[in-house]
Amino acid sequence: KTPRVSVIIPVYNTEAYVEEAVRSIMNQTLKDIQIIIIDDGSTDNSLSVIKELAREDNRIEWFSQTNMGQSVARNVGIGRAKGEYIYFMDSDDFLEEDALSSCLFKADHYNVDFLLFNADILNPEMSSAGHIDYKKPVLDDKIVYTGIGMMDKMLVQGSYRCSPCIHFIRLSHLRTLSLRFYPGIIHEDELFSALLYLQSKRVVYLPTAYFKRRFRPGSVMTSQYTLKNVNSYLIVCDQLLIFSRNLAPTEKLLVHRIVSYVLDPNIYRANILPFRERMYIFHKCIGMRMIRFLSLKTLLVFLFPMTIQLKQFISHIIRG
Repeated sequence: KTPRVSVIIPVYNTEAYVEEAVRSIMNQTLKDIQIIIIDDGSTDNSLSVIKELAREDNRIEWFSQTNMGQSVARNVGIGRAKGEYIYFMDSDDFLEEDALSSCLFKADHYNVDFLLFNADILNPEMSSAGHIDYKKPVLDDKIVYTGIGMMDKMLVQGSYRCSPCIHFIRLSHLRTLSLRFYPGIIHEDELFSALLYLQSKRVVYLPTAYFKRRFRPGSVMTSQYTLKNVNSYLIVCDQLLIFSRNLAPTEKLLVHRIVSYVLDPNIYRANILPFRERMYIFHKCIGMRMIRFLSLKTLLVFLFPMTIQLKQFISHIIRG
């Protein structure tokens, strides 16, 4: 029998949180689910915790692989999924117990390709380190949008967030698109979700914050910003531009807006990197024709980080 929902949980060194995350799925009011856990070569006690939980609940299927990154782990999960819908959960976060049943009811009712819902941050004091908030989009929860239409509205509002953990997706749609996570980079969600929106015709919004995001020291969200972050963003943007080549002019323009939305703040953040690395990024942006997606303010701060200190100094003098 086909389960209604397959939940994919990649795990890497989250022994302190993985039990709470998995139990929040085990305790869902929707019982007809498949729980797929992929241990991505954890070096802590995560795998033992997973095995213990699997002994307790026969809906859990666990797999272990050498460390290949979250993209590969999630792709393994997509390959194993049997549900009508698929949901990607992170192993250090939490999902409200009625989340999947509510998503399923609405997704069925509107016959959607995917559904978007909201998130809250469990420990807001850490969120500035992750440079993210979950600004709630202003969308009509009784309208069926196209993915492009919904994306357009959220870009204008500055409320677009790419996390797969706030998306509830029809598995057959994902497979029709042959959509997978790009391996070997960080920030792979930026590419996956943008491609999902660009290729979906029926999308609805559920305004409840079912997903609870935890910011923890040492995670991708909070760890030190490096050249690898910037290189990953450049790969994401390059892949989006390659995809946009076959699109109509208005859709191509939307992809350009997505690229700017993703790249501009993250090049701005790179002003903390050493001079040589910044010059490397600058020349790479020129070579990849990415400069056109950056604001003048970002370019100034990125090339001359002293601009920030100068601005602070001047405001301090003016305030007196």
